Amino acid sequence: MPENGCIVYGDCNTEGIAGFSGELWPDRVAHTLGLPLVNCGHTMSTTRELRRYARSFPPAGFRLAFIQYGLVDSWLTFRGAPYVLYYPDNPLRKLARKWVKTLKKRARRWQLQDRWGAVEQVPLAEYIAHIHAVVTAAPDTQFVLVGTAPNLEEPRNPRIRQYNRALAELADQLDNAVHADAYAALWADRHHTLMDDGTHLTDKGHCILAGVVLDVIHRRVAA
Repeated sequence: MPENGCIVYGDCNTEGIAGFSGELWPDRVAHTLGLPLVNCGHTMSTTRELRRYARSFPPAGFRLAFIQYGLVDSWLTFRGAPYVLYYPDNPLRKLARKWVKTLKKRARRWQLQDRWGAVEQVPLAEYIAHIHAVVTAAPDTQFVLVGTAPNLEEPRNPRIRQYNRALAELADQLDNAVHADAYAALWADRHHTLMDDGTHLTDKGHCILAGVVLDVIHRRVAA
């Protein structure tokens, strides 16, 4: 098994947001395990970015790898909406994302989701395929597939739960992956674990998620 510490791939709740003064869940996990950490979290990113990050920072050299996506993947948009990668980034992509953001604002005003149909930003089958490809490409690395946190915007939660269930099923199918899901614990104390924006974890939220991840790792080692 590789001995090079751990690496994490994920979205805003992996990277952290500006002004957050607590300790992120991946940092808590790495500190507890006494392992160095490479954080490949990137706000607004999806499993499409995961594939690119895994090429730039291959998980095969690490003892542990954490994957936490689903928040943006499960987000509904109008059918046929363009998507511009956040990683790797360049000036043209930044400009294109501004154009897409303007387009989506107009799409909401024009009610394109109702007219053309609503789809997830990254459909479930594609989401699972990206994660499966990364995990199976590094069979000697132990992966922890981390479920997405609930959202205070409750209509988003059925899709988040659907993606979490699929993630758990994928982990069951893979010899080098386990699933860690703090959804229920975070939701039970949602007014203290989620920020007022409804999406980002508070310090308590990161603490709870780190505890769930560590419990899963310890059970895996004990087995």
